[in-house]
Amino acid sequence: MISAISSVLGAAISSAPVAASALPDVFEAYVLTLLIRAARDEGASVSFKDRAGNPATSLTLRTTPGYIYSTAKNYTHGLIEFNGRPALEAHTGIKVAGKSGVLHEFDVALLDRAEAENCRLNSVSPRSSRILVGIECKFYTSALQLHLARGFVGLVADISTKSPFFVSNTSSTSVDKLLSHRVKNGWERDISPTCKNSEVERLVHAFRNSFKNYKAQ
Repeated sequence: MISAISSVLGAAISSAPVAASALPDVFEAYVLTLLIRAARDEGASVSFKDRAGNPATSLTLRTTPGYIYSTAKNYTHGLIEFNGRPALEAHTGIKVAGKSGVLHEFDVALLDRAEAENCRLNSVSPRSSRILVGIECKFYTSALQLHLARGFVGLVADISTKSPFFVSNTSSTSVDKLLSHRVKNGWERDISPTCKNSEVERLVHAFRNSFKNYKAQ
């Protein structure tokens, strides 16, 4: 996955071996690259910025759920710009406010830059209604347990995000069945750089549709 990430995010990614405990974080970074790739395929200009909006000299992504306004580290985000449309930001591991006021985590989130800047300025979490794409990433070495899909279904019920996604590197019959009934097109399984079928391209296409709709608004 590291080489696939480096091909999109650049040389700031280390090529050193990754501990097994860090693989879920690497998977989130990989899914972020697929979102970035979809943006570029739709004609966006993409750059990487630090918390202050300066060009990022190294890549620092969240490895635990956090606040978009956190100053604990100089976290990196992707700046996505389409001609004639407000800029967007792509983040990993941020908390967003649901309709109930409860904070939820998206492993990868795409939101209005204006919303992100307001959150950093006022130390508040983004509203789920301002999240264009919100992705729950699951990386497991065994079949997915049903409670993971149930948790995502509950999340979707409390958010106003336009395009929520459940993305995993594996799955199970029960998870597939539940998501196919409750989430419809917002899920994809078997996602990895070595995917032999069409799952990765199908996911990128779904992300492209989200960008296409955004450009048309």
